[in-house]
Amino acid sequence: MATANSLPQKKSAGDPEPGGFIRKLSLELAVGDIRLPSFPDIAVRVQQVLEDTRAPRTQVAQVIGADAALAARILRLANSAFFSPATHQITDLQQALTRLGNQLVRCTAVSFSLQQMTLGSGAAELRPTLHKLWRQGTLVAAIAYVIARETRAAKPDEALMTGLMHNIGRLYIAVSQTRHSAEGVDTDAWANMVHEWHPRIAGAILKHWKFPLPIITAVAHQNNPHGESPRENRLTDVLVSAVALVPCVFNRDLLEQTVCTVPTFQLLGLDAAGCQRLLAATADQIKALQAALTQ
Repeated sequence: MATANSLPQKKSAGDPEPGGFIRKLSLELAVGDIRLPSFPDIAVRVQQVLEDTRAPRTQVAQVIGADAALAARILRLANSAFFSPATHQITDLQQALTRLGNQLVRCTAVSFSLQQMTLGSGAAELRPTLHKLWRQGTLVAAIAYVIARETRAAKPDEALMTGLMHNIGRLYIAVSQTRHSAEGVDTDAWANMVHEWHPRIAGAILKHWKFPLPIITAVAHQNNPHGESPRENRLTDVLVSAVALVPCVFNRDLLEQTVCTVPTFQLLGLDAAGCQRLLAATADQIKALQAALTQ
């Protein structure tokens, strides 16, 4: 998480504009001024009911059923090829909740809310960028889920949510461009600045939203694949590896170099051949999960 003490040094006359822009965002975050739209009420209610361990499944279903679009998303996910490759179709919301489990239901509610936030952005010119970020997030989430499930390095449901949240910092920066004057945002200096700062910005946002500490830590350390995050948090290794594998989904020729240059694969016990088998065996499942989280 960014703090006032960790901000870039005061801008001099020769500093590039991107540094000043990012500094403004970081100062906002340091004082808790989060200006992304708040989660819709339905997402808050779902989180509250799932935090109550005494709440019966019928109550959870009642809360979710109040929003037809969210209920449809959960039913679609439960019936997707990822979770139901050969079983009967579920039409009852309570059965869908049982199949997915509380963590995945919470993750679905959060992802649904994020998608609604991006679709509802007032600046029409931002929507293609936000849509692209959302699609990238769902792909990373699907790959992270598969890696966590196959390596048992982390809980798959937490890995899924971590993947969905990993680029929330980039989304925040994109939205904030409509509130600040930021020149030179198409330069290499701008791209490098965003790459460096978006994990810390994301960590601050997730802390503000009261996400679990392992998810905050993994997202905030996603640019540190060389062991700079706590080693007991294997979720970081899963996220770093999932992000690295995204280009390989579209071009398997990149696998060998990717695995050799990203240390987290070795920490997870994955070599290039193992990653090749993992992606090949789960390609349809990854597509199904991404589709279920996006449609």
